[in-house]
Amino acid sequence: MPLIVQKFGGTSVANTTRIKEIIPLIKFEKDLGNDVIIVVSAMAGVTNQLITLCNEVSSLLTQEQLAEYDAALSSGEMVTASLVSLKLQEENIMARSVFSWQLPLITNYDHTKALVESFSVDLLTKCLKLGIIPVIAGFQGITPDNKLTTLGRGGSDTTATLVAARMKADRCDIYTDVEGVFTADPRIVHQAKKLTVISFEEMLEFASSGAKVLNARSIEVASRYNVPLRVLSSFTQDNGTLIISKDKIMENRIITGITSNKNLLKVSIENAQLSFSNICSLVSDNNIHVELMLNMDDNKKCSFITHLADKNRLEILLNNLKSTNNIADYIIDTKIAIISLIGYGIKNDYGLIKIILTHLEKENITVNMVQISEIKVSLLIRDNNTEKAIHSLHDLFELDK
Repeated sequence: MPLIVQKFGGTSVANTTRIKEIIPLIKFEKDLGNDVIIVVSAMAGVTNQLITLCNEVSSLLTQEQLAEYDAALSSGEMVTASLVSLKLQEENIMARSVFSWQLPLITNYDHTKALVESFSVDLLTKCLKLGIIPVIAGFQGITPDNKLTTLGRGGSDTTATLVAARMKADRCDIYTDVEGVFTADPRIVHQAKKLTVISFEEMLEFASSGAKVLNARSIEVASRYNVPLRVLSSFTQDNGTLIISKDKIMENRIITGITSNKNLLKVSIENAQLSFSNICSLVSDNNIHVELMLNMDDNKKCSFITHLADKNRLEILLNNLKSTNNIADYIIDTKIAIISLIGYGIKNDYGLIKIILTHLEKENITVNMVQISEIKVSLLIRDNNTEKAIHSLHDLFELDK
């Protein structure tokens, strides 16, 4: 019997009305004769409310505090799982909520962004044999010494793909508030086209380059275990976008889509007394994720791009280095953005970069840095040119056709 994992995001279970409206989607798969496992997020806004409450009572600096923080945040998904199970039972469908400690889903000790090390599927297998739909609280795990952890923002997507991989599911459906993956953000480019199919590799580049449709870790898991993903909306009847391995896609365009990321900052360090490798190590030791790092002028100057969320930690580190004369000065620039064009054949199309840069130059958009990989070209620009650049490049490559 085919097995489908259905994951419902926060907007799909935003309130009890929405929870009632996802029941037909679950019944539809059951009526097809499929086994179903459900994974849910917290109701819309609940996680942010819990974060606010935690910040009001704690500085959240120690591991012990972060463990309690994770315990508080985990409660949001638990409530949703119970409510969905109750509604399914009300419809005479056997269902039960399942929490991380009941599987158990074991993670490491890295609170707020834990990595999953193992989990048992015995309980899920038993439920399916009894005709019971397991409704799993996503986003959460448990350490070997029984402390709750969370998997980071978007962690319910990761839970769903891990469950699908371990249970050898035929497909994992991720229900969100968008109809699928588009050639560009439809809020920016209204004529953006929904893609019916995309490869794991392309989707991973979309996610890591700023697209918020799917969590990047969930795509990595699906790709590693070759679990077909489908992104679709719980608000419409659209079939969404299927994410599968490249060799199953009949045809690929050079440019599949365009995405952007404004949540970045650029740091420029002047007259560093430390070596480039030492600076890299210090940044890494402070859990600051670097997108790109450049060594210039014989180790005396360097610059790197990182996430805007790391700004406070970064300033503390750099001020300490400055006060101890390890660097002379630094500049933080938050008015940057990276535009990424994604698709197969990019690296081997030697004229493509010239076409892109010449076109943007005519649009009076200055490109300050170019980074090229096998299926992505990224352009560093000023953030106030982001929407203009996306529109212009989308038109240039006729991605709406």
